[in-house]
Amino acid sequence: MPAARQTAHSLIPECLLGVLLAILIGSSLWSWHALQTAEQQQTLARLKLETSALAERIESRFDQQITALERLAERWPVHRDTPDLWRHDALMLTRDYSSFQAIQWLDPDLRIRWTEPLIGNEAALGFQYSPEHPGYPVLMQIRDTLQPALSPLFELRQGGPGLTYYVPVVAQRSQPPVFDGFLIGVFRPQKLLAELTGSIGNRHLILDFSTAGERLFIHQPDTLADHLPAIQMPLRLANRSDILLTARPSQSLVRQSQTHLPEMVLFSGVLTSLLLVSSLWLLLGSRRKAKALRISNRRLQSEIAHRLDIEQSLQASQSKLQLILDMTDHSKDALFLIGLQPTEVIYMNRTCWVALGYSEHELRDLLRIAPQDVMCGYGKWIDSWQTSAAHAGASVSQQTLRHRNGHTIPVEISTRVLSRHCRDYLICIGRNNAAQLEAAEQLRRQSQQDGLTGLFNRRYFDQALASEWRRQRRQQQPLALLMLDVDHFKSFNDLLGHQAGDDALRKLASALGQGLMREGECACRYGGEEFAVILPGADAAECERAAKHLHRAIERLQIAHPGSPLQRLTVSIGAASLMPMAELSPSDLIRLADQALYQAKSQGRNRTCHAEQEQH
Repeated sequence: MPAARQTAHSLIPECLLGVLLAILIGSSLWSWHALQTAEQQQTLARLKLETSALAERIESRFDQQITALERLAERWPVHRDTPDLWRHDALMLTRDYSSFQAIQWLDPDLRIRWTEPLIGNEAALGFQYSPEHPGYPVLMQIRDTLQPALSPLFELRQGGPGLTYYVPVVAQRSQPPVFDGFLIGVFRPQKLLAELTGSIGNRHLILDFSTAGERLFIHQPDTLADHLPAIQMPLRLANRSDILLTARPSQSLVRQSQTHLPEMVLFSGVLTSLLLVSSLWLLLGSRRKAKALRISNRRLQSEIAHRLDIEQSLQASQSKLQLILDMTDHSKDALFLIGLQPTEVIYMNRTCWVALGYSEHELRDLLRIAPQDVMCGYGKWIDSWQTSAAHAGASVSQQTLRHRNGHTIPVEISTRVLSRHCRDYLICIGRNNAAQLEAAEQLRRQSQQDGLTGLFNRRYFDQALASEWRRQRRQQQPLALLMLDVDHFKSFNDLLGHQAGDDALRKLASALGQGLMREGECACRYGGEEFAVILPGADAAECERAAKHLHRAIERLQIAHPGSPLQRLTVSIGAASLMPMAELSPSDLIRLADQALYQAKSQGRNRTCHAEQEQH
C-alpha cells in the first residue's frame, strides 16, 4: 500500500503537465478549425454565386440559339418553295452555332423531308415519327398549341443520344394559319453543352451535366477539390428543366479563396505549447534521475539471476526440439515451414528432398533462387498467403511439384498460419495424391462417356452446349448444332439383330469422332440411334460443309442394311445455327435442329436440311 500511494503521488505532476498540454493544443486546434471553417464558407458562397451566374449564362446562350431557329421558322412561307434559299439560311445558322447537328423540316405527316447539312445526317432523311417515338407526344402537343418545345433525350437515327427543338411552321400568312409541319433543330447533348460551357470560359468550376441519372457531359478544366461539397442547380433549356447542373470547386478556386493563416496559427500554438511543457518536463526529470539509478542497480542483480534460469530452460527446450525434428524426418508426408515477410524456407524434413530427388542443400538453394522450378505457381501461392495471412486459418490446396528428372508430382498441401513474434509462418504438410486424382479423373470420364459408342453422353452434351452458348455469346460468334438420326434403324435391328445394331452404332460413332474438322467441335450420343455434333462459331455454310463431310464418312463405312432402299446404312441430318442472344436459349437451338431433322426424314432421308431463317 505505501508503494502504491508513492507511485500515485509521483504521477500527479505528469498528469498536470498532460492536462496543461491538452488545454494548450486544444485551444490551438479550435482556433485553426474556426479560421478554416470561415474560409470554406467563403469559398462555398463564391461557388454558389458563380454557379448561379453560370446557369443563367448557359440558359441565355441556349435561348439565343433557339430564338435564331424560331426566326428561321417565321420565314418558312418563303423557304418552302425556295429550297436553295432555305438551304442557305439553314447552313448559315449551323455555321453561326456549331452546336446544331442538323436543321430539318418535318412535314405534317411527321416525315423528315429536308435536312441540312446532309452529310452525316443521311439516315434521318425520310424518317417518319411513329407513336412509339419518345418525341411523338411532344409533337402532338405542339401541333395543338402551335408553341415550340424541346424533346426529351432519345436515340438519333444518325446514332447516339440527341435532343430536338420543334418549332411549328405555317404554309402561308393567313387566319387561321395553315399548319405545315415542324422546323427541327437537332442537338447532340455533349456537343451542345461543350459549346455552351466553352463559350463562357470559366476555369474555376468543374461542371457535370446529367438527366435522369445519366451523365451528359463533364467540363473539368482543373483538378477537383473533393473536400468541399458540390452545388446542384437545375437548368431550364426551353420548356425543359430536367437537366441537372452539378458544380464542384477546382483547386484554383480553393487557392484563391484560402490563406495560410489557419496553419500558421495552429503551428505557432502547438510549438509554443510543446516548448512550455518540455521545459517543465525537463525540470521534473532531473529530480528523478538519481532515484531511478538506485532502482536500476537493484533490478540488475535480479535480472542476472533470472537469465541463469532462462538458459537452463532453453537447453531443455532444445533437447525436446531435436527429438521432434528427428521424428518428423521419418514421416511419409513432407513437412516444411515457410516464413512470410520476408519469404524464406525455415525448415524441411527429409521427405521433402528425398521425394524430389535432391539433397537438402541442393533443394534449399533451388528454392532460394528459382522456387517456381520446384512448385508450379509458387509465386501466386505465396502472394495469396502474403495478402490474407492475417485473416486465414487452415486450408488445403492442390499443387504440382517437379522432380529433379523432370516429371511432375501432384501434391495435396495442408497449410495453417501461425503467428509468432510479430511474424507470420506457414506450417505445410504435403502428401502425394496421384492415385486419388487418377481415380477421380477416371470416374469423371466414365460419368461423361457413353458405354456403347465411347462418345460423350447426353449429360455431357447438355453441359457442353450450355457452356459453348455462353462462350459464343460473349465472343459474338454463332453456335451451330447437327442432329443425326440413323435411317430405318428399327428394321436394321429386326433383320440383323441387336448385336449387329450395336456394332453399327459403334462404327458410326467412330466415323463421327474422326470426322470432326475443327478444334472445339464435339460429337455426342443424344439417345438411341440419335447423335449430336456441336460446332462452335459455325454459320449455315460451315454447317453444310460439316454435314457433307459426315455423309461421306458414313458412306465410306459401307455398312450393309437390307431394309434400306440404298442397301446401306445412312443418316438424316438436321442443321441449325444461331447467334446467342439474351432472349434465346440452348433449347431453341436444339428445337430448330430437331425440326430440321424431322424435315430431312420426311423428305426421303439420307440428306441434310437446315432450319429456315423464319424459325430463328
